[in-house]
Amino acid sequence: MTLDVGPEDELPDWAAAKEFYQKYDPKDIIGRGVSSVVRRCVHRATGDEFAVKIMEVSAERLSLEQLEEVRDATRREMHILRQVAGHPHIITLIDSYESSSFMFLVFDLMRKGELFDYLTEKVALSEKETRSIMRSLLEAVNFLHVNNIVHRDLKPENILLDDNMQIRLSDFGFSCHLEPGEKLRELCGTPGYLAPEILKCSMDETHPGYGKEVDLWACGVILFTLLAGSPPFWHRRQILMLRMIMEGQYQFSSPEWDDRSNTVKDLFL
Repeated sequence: MTLDVGPEDELPDWAAAKEFYQKYDPKDIIGRGVSSVVRRCVHRATGDEFAVKIMEVSAERLSLEQLEEVRDATRREMHILRQVAGHPHIITLIDSYESSSFMFLVFDLMRKGELFDYLTEKVALSEKETRSIMRSLLEAVNFLHVNNIVHRDLKPENILLDDNMQIRLSDFGFSCHLEPGEKLRELCGTPGYLAPEILKCSMDETHPGYGKEVDLWACGVILFTLLAGSPPFWHRRQILMLRMIMEGQYQFSSPEWDDRSNTVKDLFL
């Protein structure tokens, strides 16, 4: 799917991205992030297609402190992606380039896009299809945890689909290494998928912190969302939604759950 192009989507000039342009030919925009644009690109020598995430890191848009934060965060993400390279359900970082004003990350091209968009189109998925997706997702998450990595932003928008409807986990911007017994305290992620301990940790200085288990909570939220077509915790007032999360308030609403098996409902109890 090609997205409309605005002035902020102009390609970097040749001088700012010479090394990248010599190897790849950037094409249409297929996605956008908060501070990045994703384009389809073609490898000039082979004709193979990939996706390139282009981030502008110039003093025109960001302060010097913000520039350093973006560069450091991107380098951490690249380091983690290289560590987990080769897993069938994790996006592969093919190439990377860095200039004075731009950073380029080249990935597999996932033609079917986000699981979120697929779910929006289908409304809800069958138990059989959900089982297949969740098995692959949990295999990827287990691989991360075995390698002492916590993702911290699992959601359908960060799960991509290839031509065969196989998933790849993406967007490792909040990921970090976490040694056994070590705890985190940082509040990050997407509100509807945050585990209760992340919220409690942000409100209570005496809270011991959270670990890799927060990824499994997010997997449960994804499972519920795929089956119901809507997330378990939602309210137009975010403060009330966060209270629902901390209190574990959710329900199997009709008609969405009428035809679901007791087996799958038992997973949430």
